[in-house]
Amino acid sequence: MSEKKTTEAQRRAVYNYDEKFERVNCRFAKGTKERIKKVGYDSINTFIVSAVMEKLDKEEKFLNKGTK
Repeated sequence: MSEKKTTEAQRRAVYNYDEKFERVNCRFAKGTKERIKKVGYDSINTFIVSAVMEKLDKEEKFLNKGTK
């Protein structure tokens, strides 16, 4: 079986794609992933991003009210 090797162009493309994002590592209590899946999310990442963005939007609205 032949081994496929990643080309330099492919590596550069991945690095360029990764630069569009920030990585944050979180730790959750055991069972959290299963709870997220039970409520209907296929992707843990999608749930976390959605939850963080919702909370961030609320916080920014609160802060903006105080400055007006």
